[in-house]
Amino acid sequence: MSDYLKQINPKRTNPVIEEILQEATLLKTPIIRFDAINLIIQMINSSHAKQVLEIGSAIGYSAIMIATFTKASVVTIERDEDSYKRAIKNVKKANLESKITVILSDALNYQIKEDFQCDLLFIDASKSSYIKFFEKYEKYVCSSGMIVSDNLLFHGLVEEPELIETKNRRQLVKKIRNFNEYIMDQPNYDSYIYDIGDGLSISIKK
Repeated sequence: MSDYLKQINPKRTNPVIEEILQEATLLKTPIIRFDAINLIIQMINSSHAKQVLEIGSAIGYSAIMIATFTKASVVTIERDEDSYKRAIKNVKKANLESKITVILSDALNYQIKEDFQCDLLFIDASKSSYIKFFEKYEKYVCSSGMIVSDNLLFHGLVEEPELIETKNRRQLVKKIRNFNEYIMDQPNYDSYIYDIGDGLSISIKK
């Protein structure tokens, strides 16, 4: 985001959020970019979404941003125990225990209640499993709800795979490209990928 846009756009932050950002920098924990999370916040507010399901908590930044600047509640699933503990700590620090539920589990194995419904499903976890996350959890998205997926351009490497130097990274980028094509082929969703953050898709359930 340009310096101009950073200056003119709303400053969605507070002391706890600033501490979490510093923590992410110190730990080198990848978190969603500022412009992407702010678009998600606007989408939630404009659609009056009440329930968000997040796959991939990390240290709790995105869930805390959503719970702070919207009226939605968040259920977020994290498989890494250290990240889970940091997310729990940060949620408590932000006094958002009543709005955020953090679950320690591999999202591919977790069994959510069959009657659970969410207005927005946010996928921001293991990139190699995005299709599996979509397939497992899309049924819990209500009619006209949304699925948002982050990191679909993967630092520009999805657009320019010839720049990739390692086999593992080439395989990962191939899986991201497969996911991008997969969501475009889903007949029950109207999907579009935006050059926002590190590549953000919005899929609206028909």
